[in-house]
Amino acid sequence: EQGAIPLLDYLSLKNWKQEYCGLINIPHMKDMYGLFYSEQLGYKGIIQHEQSNELSLSAIPKEEKQQGLFYFNKDGYSSYCKEYKEYWDWVKHRNEDRYQTTQNHGKHYDAKNMMHTFRLLEMALEIAREKQINVQRPNRDFLLEIKSGKFAYETLLAQANELQAQLEEAFKKSDLPEKPDLRYINQLAYELREEFYREGFY
Repeated sequence: EQGAIPLLDYLSLKNWKQEYCGLINIPHMKDMYGLFYSEQLGYKGIIQHEQSNELSLSAIPKEEKQQGLFYFNKDGYSSYCKEYKEYWDWVKHRNEDRYQTTQNHGKHYDAKNMMHTFRLLEMALEIAREKQINVQRPNRDFLLEIKSGKFAYETLLAQANELQAQLEEAFKKSDLPEKPDLRYINQLAYELREEFYREGFY
């Protein structure tokens, strides 16, 4: 037998049970294990139970013949488990109305997030070019159309990438300081509070 074969297929082909398998580390071969099989020698199996995240290693008698090599991509598996957990955490805590809206418009993306992406990109571009924040959006209808799922994802992605390119170019040309003047900001906040309380607002 030659070539790689998925573990479950291999066990089925051999008519083996995983709990009778034994694994040992192979020195200097990352994620590679020697695979043994015996129904009498008390091997620990490949995993202890279905929820296991770690392989089981067994004590193998020297005279036992190795049946094959077993490769376990631990980093890839850990990454998959992390993404799997994050997905189900998201499902547990997601906004159900928002999720149903995404399902209903059929575009397969979070339209509200996409709307905010455009809003923030455009506001950042205005900061770079005009040095001011415009909260009231002049293209409100367009943003609401994005939120309703009117446009294809690919179309919006291309437009967002174009805005990103414009934004990077605008900040290259902008004379805005690299960092805010914290002393000025603190002084301004102090003066505004002082004026607020002096005028008797509560």
